[in-house]
Amino acid sequence: MGIVGDRPADAHARAAASATGLGAGELSWLATPPAALALLVAIVVLGPPLGHLLFPAPGIAFWPTATPTLAVRPEPVEHARYLIAIAGPVALAGMVAWLVARGRAPPRSAGLDLLVRASQALLLAFLVVALIAQRTFTYSAIYSGRPFHRAFFTVPTLAAAALLAALLAWGMQRPDVVERARAWARDTPRRTRAAGAIAALLVVVWLLTALNGEGTVRNANIGVYGNYTYWIDETFAVLDGRPPLVGLHSQYAQLLPYLSAGLMTLVGTSVGAYSAIMATLGGLTALALYATLRRVVRSALAALALFAPVLATGFFMELGPLSNRYGPSNIFSMFPMRYGGAYLLAWLTARHVGGARPLRRALLLGAGGLVLVNNVEFGLPAFAATLAALLWSDRERSWAAVGRLARDAALGLAGALAATCVLTLAVAGSLPHLGWLFTFSRLWGVGGVTMLPMPALGFHLAVYVTFAAAIVVATVRALGRERDRLLTALLAWSGVFGLAAGSYFAGRSHPEVLIDLFSAWALAVALLVVVAVRAILARPLRRPALAELAVLFGFGLAICSIAQTPAPWSQIQRLGRTARRPPFGAAEAKRAIAAVTHRGERVAILAPVGHRIAYDLGIVNVVPYASILSMPAVEQLREAIRVLRHEGGHVIFAPAYQTEPQQLEAIERAGYTLVGTHGGISELRDGG
Repeated sequence: MGIVGDRPADAHARAAASATGLGAGELSWLATPPAALALLVAIVVLGPPLGHLLFPAPGIAFWPTATPTLAVRPEPVEHARYLIAIAGPVALAGMVAWLVARGRAPPRSAGLDLLVRASQALLLAFLVVALIAQRTFTYSAIYSGRPFHRAFFTVPTLAAAALLAALLAWGMQRPDVVERARAWARDTPRRTRAAGAIAALLVVVWLLTALNGEGTVRNANIGVYGNYTYWIDETFAVLDGRPPLVGLHSQYAQLLPYLSAGLMTLVGTSVGAYSAIMATLGGLTALALYATLRRVVRSALAALALFAPVLATGFFMELGPLSNRYGPSNIFSMFPMRYGGAYLLAWLTARHVGGARPLRRALLLGAGGLVLVNNVEFGLPAFAATLAALLWSDRERSWAAVGRLARDAALGLAGALAATCVLTLAVAGSLPHLGWLFTFSRLWGVGGVTMLPMPALGFHLAVYVTFAAAIVVATVRALGRERDRLLTALLAWSGVFGLAAGSYFAGRSHPEVLIDLFSAWALAVALLVVVAVRAILARPLRRPALAELAVLFGFGLAICSIAQTPAPWSQIQRLGRTARRPPFGAAEAKRAIAAVTHRGERVAILAPVGHRIAYDLGIVNVVPYASILSMPAVEQLREAIRVLRHEGGHVIFAPAYQTEPQQLEAIERAGYTLVGTHGGISELRDGG
């Protein structure tokens, strides 16, 4: 069909059939203003009591911190308000479905048509206010140490996006342009191969920013370098015999480290090997997104036209410069750790709904269960999104159908848990500690570590509206029994996934965290563009409605993000500059630890990359966390000491400049004596 759709005869027939009564789309617009007002009242009034009811103080004792961005700020009210907010679009969709099912739609009239246009105008005005508020808001020092502004899009970018939207709208009113676009979008073997090659090339160019070696990682942007120790040590924990869910509370991924560790045993255990593996997995994630879009529009070139802006927006730069950036393209905790499983699941969902393998829903939902286990923060939203896609695209609408879907979901989750048990038994000889899936959700989300307040207005509300629109549009299409069930399914998938994954930003409401959601936002925009273009072309005059212009403007913003594409030669130059010192301070720490340990000894290394140090030295680091920097709670240090004693170890190695005095005192109170400090590492031995 392509993004520009088939010829609009069928659409004209549907429009004529509904000319005497309001359809689900018009009902949605009429219901939106009162629903939004009711949602706002619920957020304001119900947020505080619901927050304290659902998120009581967990009773966790935390170490004091002098860093404002790492402070403990529990946000029970904000969490509850976000839960109410994400329930709003689902409630609106349910209300529209109920009205349609009961035949409560009022007859069409000029007055109601005017109200529909007024509702769209109000939404457009709201989006404009959100953009303006983002440009004027000042983030206080608690966000990054000093006050700052973050507008995301410059004034020239906004102007360019508006111009692109106008050009797209103008082009759709020109029959000759539309016919050329249809001809251009038609697949041929040569075009298909060329589009696939260009998509792969774009992915490679973007992911050059993720490559680093032993000699270059120290020169990486501070945002990348500062997080590398958390990412890489999850893999080295597997190599060190302390894998996630058994010996390690993994902060980002529970299952992916098993894969990356297995690959590193084949290609080497250097930083370069690790970055190449993770970049490759991130690239496969992006290509799964391209494959998904291609299934939606059934045209390789049209999919490429959507994919390039979605890719660029998803890899939007958080910190510069462009040649040595920090952003989702080189943040392994986003690509592939969080998004990898989610987009793989979206692709499998697209295949299933389109009639390809996996044909059985239980198998699809089993894959969803593995994605959930790997990373709860994005895996649970992806699993819920897959359920929504299956529900919205199901031809049968009955409680029996819902029951069968629930049965398949239970079977899928059971299969995923069984597979996880087999994996941990095979690798570590132990069943997984499933409670460890929620360790950092409890500490960060409920406990309040690093949480930041959400601004009242800003671009995050435009992102929220986009996800809400995807859900409502999917509902309207399902109620209208649109033949393209795949587009309906993926609209529901993108909306539910985006809203649920948005809890990541709702907790830590930093503008850089919002950028981490741009990939999901851009996907929803691209799918809405397909709907908008087809709807516009189905009208005799082909004039876009206000809401459709807003969608085209959002896609224009995504197109403008292509300007951030990294120059390949800049990355080659970056990789050619070798740092003067080895990374992570590991060389000095390794020498200090090697001098006082013997091969096979059980020790507790609280320093960053402790599991890598242990692996290189042939000892075992029994600390169930990446480092002391991942241990903001008192109970975590006690757990590490308890594990050390249980396994017969007697020595703790603490980073001298990263261990707080209170933590050192707690170790000494537990019976350990400071022996000395060498290479930045404090050695404490069990006095018993």
